[in-house]
Amino acid sequence: MRKEKVHLRTKVLANGRVGYYLDYSVNGKRKQLTLKGFTSFKKPKNLKERNHNKDVQNKVRGLRNQQEQEIISNYFSETVIYKPKTSFVEFCEDIAEQKNNETSTRSVWLSMVIMLKKFSPNVKLCELDENWQEDWKNYLLENVSQNTANSYNSKSRAAIKEAIERKLIQNQRIVKGIPYEEVRREYLTIEEIQMLIDTKCDKELYKRAFLFSCLCGLRFSDVHRLTWNDIRTSKGQSSIYFKQKKTKWLESIPINEQAMKLMDTYPNGSERVFKGLKYSAHLNHKLALWVLRAGIKKKITFHSARHTYAVLLLDNGVDIFTVSKMMGHKDIKSTQVYLKFTDELKSRAMHSIPSFSF
Repeated sequence: MRKEKVHLRTKVLANGRVGYYLDYSVNGKRKQLTLKGFTSFKKPKNLKERNHNKDVQNKVRGLRNQQEQEIISNYFSETVIYKPKTSFVEFCEDIAEQKNNETSTRSVWLSMVIMLKKFSPNVKLCELDENWQEDWKNYLLENVSQNTANSYNSKSRAAIKEAIERKLIQNQRIVKGIPYEEVRREYLTIEEIQMLIDTKCDKELYKRAFLFSCLCGLRFSDVHRLTWNDIRTSKGQSSIYFKQKKTKWLESIPINEQAMKLMDTYPNGSERVFKGLKYSAHLNHKLALWVLRAGIKKKITFHSARHTYAVLLLDNGVDIFTVSKMMGHKDIKSTQVYLKFTDELKSRAMHSIPSFSF
């Protein structure tokens, strides 16, 4: 193992507490750097004092690592741009602004920042140690749903990783994330799709876009970005050629005549197929009213259309490998979660058999 160039030392102070300093050499000259403001209990008497010592030790080890990295970088003439006192909130806001072309992703980042401001508005990059990360996780789990906590924590973890990659802070251990809790994926049956078709929606554009997704499985973000240049027809078969916004994979999905009829009637090159379609809480409210008006007692979101597409394919005999390709899944495990819905349909079909007298 490489011998450390910077040593973390301790010394007993006049008040009986333990202080810390760095002991290192630069070009053969020994130097010492006192870490002011960091002291611990020599003999902690309770849990509070032990936790204090643990917190201080994590921070001073981080400072030792930072000092050593700067020495190594200067030795090899690397550029050192560490900015450990940068506000973490501001750093996350900058990342969110860079997502301005990815509406839904930017929205999640900004929502995370709002929670971050409530929890720790003044935290610096250099203070994102393991204790802080655990406290942040606990705060999220106490204030939002588990899956929202999972999403917000994933964003903060990504921000810490980006700060390390950009050499704004030293390597920082990132604690384990919050597990995702599987939720029920609502989908529509053939009968319920027909009920929606027969029911008036206050936003006709939204109705067409939702039903279109039911027939091709595109996410809202991909339906929103879809242009006429993405639609190609060969030998009588129309297909969508596009790059998935979420996975960045290039996809080719065949679509039928019913889906084609739901698109705008005047194609115009690079024009969007569903021109004027925008994601908003208002449109989600209109979707909920439309579903309620149709007599469907399910919590349906736009993403439910994608679930509906997967179940329709499986229930009509399409093998799971083909469905996985049609859905654009990277891993077939993502597709297998839909198999239990086809089991529900089979069970429902079995119970629909009339009773006989024997």
